[in-house]
Parts: sequence; structure tokens; C-alpha cells
Amino acid sequence: MTGVDLLFQLFALLLGFSVAELLTGLARSGRIRVGATLTGEAGIRIGWLVPLLALLVLVDQTHFWLTAYELKGFFVFDYATLLAILVIIGGYYVISTFVFPDDPQRWPDFDAYYLRTNRTVLAGMIAINFITFAYALYVALGFGLEIDSAPVMRSWFSFVPAMLFFPCLVLLWFVKSRRANLVLLGGMNALLLVGAIGPKLFDT
Repeated sequence: MTGVDLLFQLFALLLGFSVAELLTGLARSGRIRVGATLTGEAGIRIGWLVPLLALLVLVDQTHFWLTAYELKGFFVFDYATLLAILVIIGGYYVISTFVFPDDPQRWPDFDAYYLRTNRTVLAGMIAINFITFAYALYVALGFGLEIDSAPVMRSWFSFVPAMLFFPCLVLLWFVKSRRANLVLLGGMNALLLVGAIGPKLFDT
């Protein structure tokens, strides 16, 4: 097992903490929605904005891990690479803690909480996605890979959804209305879902 393989094992382990944070929030929201929770949390309106944001962050983290894994052959196992990965994964964990409120009783309407904190989460996602896309493009151009070659297409699931996702992410940072946020979140989750089946299409 190479140093890069060990690096990605650590990568996956740390990413698991972020995923667990999101899944815990989704599970708690589900319990509140069906009334299987504490009396003090009864009557809280969950809505769709926070759960859709949680799904978006969750799938985006998976997207990032697979992108990095596909490009691992171009990584150099050194302190700089390790530090960069730790910073990125740490960033994912931090934004994951912002998706759901720590004390739901203080936020009887989760949509209101989303509109208060969503820009913090989105800013982190924008930064990470920009860095990832820039590095993937650098690898593709610097090593002479075809833009439609299997490694590049698989690492981004499919090129078109990846290209559409980032502008939508930036647009989502600017919109303020609940309806516009709901439409964009739904569309972006659909984009990632379409992208997730991309590798299957290229294997046929």
C-alpha cells in the first residue's frame, strides 16, 4: 500500500465525521417532522430548505472524494498535500455543523434558520468546488488528458452537470427568497443525481 493510498484512507475517515454530522441532523429533523421527539421540539416547522441543503452538501462531499480519488495518481505524498486535504476536509466538517441548528427549539421555523446561515455553508462549498475544479482542469491540461477521457469524465461524474453545478452554487449564494432557494436547491440536487449515474453510462 502506497503513501497516497494511506492518505486517502485518512481522507475517508475524516470525511466520515462530516457525513455523520449531516445524517444525524437529517435523522433528528425526521423525528421532529413525525412527532417522535421531545415535547419541547413539538410544533417545529422543518420545511424543505434545510434538508435539501443537507443532501446537497452530503452528495457534494461524495463528489469531491471521488474526484480526488480519480486524480490521486497525480498527487505527491508530502506534508503539503496532507495539509491541503486536512484543510479541505476540515472545511467540509465546519460547514456541515452549520446546516442544522444546534438547538431546534430556538428555531421554530427551519426555513428561517436556513436563510440566516445558508451563506456560510455556500461560501465554503463555493471555495472547495472552485479549488477542486481548478486542480482537475490543471491535471487535465497539464498532463495532456482529453477533456472527454474516462478518468476526467468519471472524476466529475459527467462534465455537463459539473459545469452547471458551480454557477448554480454561486447563484444560490445571492438569492434571498424561499421560493428561489427551494427551486435552486431542488435543481442542484437533481444535477448531482444525474452526475452520479454518469460513470455507469461511460462504462457501457
